[in-house]
Amino acid sequence: KALSQVLFLTPHLPAFFLRRRLRSHVLEIRHLDRAMLRLGLGQLSEEELKAACYLRGLNPTRLGMSECRAWLEQWLGLSCKLQASEASLLANSMVLLSLNYVRAKE
Repeated sequence: KALSQVLFLTPHLPAFFLRRRLRSHVLEIRHLDRAMLRLGLGQLSEEELKAACYLRGLNPTRLGMSECRAWLEQWLGLSCKLQASEASLLANSMVLLSLNYVRAKE
């Protein structure tokens, strides 16, 4: 449910539509990740870093730029290695990486 709010998915739709929309959103994030990797995280402002973290499921309100950048580097390392056919693994990684990020819990 938390991920559906971040990705603007309404949980009242039939499961087929939710899966399709979730896959579409995850693949869009994957494309953005590849573009961000080419651009370089150093080119992003603090606001852009926090927006990128939020879009990927991490609440960045209590994080600094260096922490957001470190988390995004970890995320990009995973995201850019996965194929489009592994979209479900990427969606699950959004949940696991954001929930288990140590700095976000403090």
